[in-house]
Amino acid sequence: MKYLFIALFIAATTLAVGQIVPTVLLKGIVLNGQTRKPIEATLTFTTSSKNSKAIVTNSNVAEGGAYQCILMRGTQYEVTITANGYCRLRDTITIPDVKSYSELTRDFVLLPKEIGQRFIVSIPLFEYNLPSLRTGASEELARYAQFLADNPTVHIAIECYPDRNDSPTAIESLTRRRAEAIKAFFSQRGISSTRIRVERITTIDPYNPPPQKIRPKGRFYFGGTYFVIVAVQ
Repeated sequence: MKYLFIALFIAATTLAVGQIVPTVLLKGIVLNGQTRKPIEATLTFTTSSKNSKAIVTNSNVAEGGAYQCILMRGTQYEVTITANGYCRLRDTITIPDVKSYSELTRDFVLLPKEIGQRFIVSIPLFEYNLPSLRTGASEELARYAQFLADNPTVHIAIECYPDRNDSPTAIESLTRRRAEAIKAFFSQRGISSTRIRVERITTIDPYNPPPQKIRPKGRFYFGGTYFVIVAVQ
């Protein structure tokens, strides 16, 4: 059935002069970010064009979470992925301006909308042993601000850890200022401060502690930053 749909779509894109407009088959899987098991989700593709209609498809658990859809070449799409019990995900896909029919693969991972769900920030956000944001941190935090905007029922706690061991008082002071800087960033982007809690931290990172061995010159250890779902309202 799905191959019939593809054939019909390609036929529908044939120009009056008999030429076929190249299209792209986008396919992939949607998985649970914790268990890596397939889930049933709805994927909605939209463009900035006012005249274009949304393209909607679903992933199939029976086929390993697989989905597929036909998209137009040379077009940028915003894709929104939703599933019951999971955090909503929004992403951007740019389809290349291909000269003939092509296939692309893009997989997605959704995280359960559960209390205790932990998000690990993938890059160091702060200057070494300082509460000031590093260059590039804004782009990373913007992704999480968008996540919070897309999931308005989610409340989080911010956990920031130090870059070196110190007294509990010094650690608490640094990590609180770091978390407050993140909270201010989110607030500036329209996220209510009532949805954000600053966690009190007085120890080194228990999930990724500082290395015991001496690191090469110029390579620093950075304490982790985590966002934890504390309520879903």
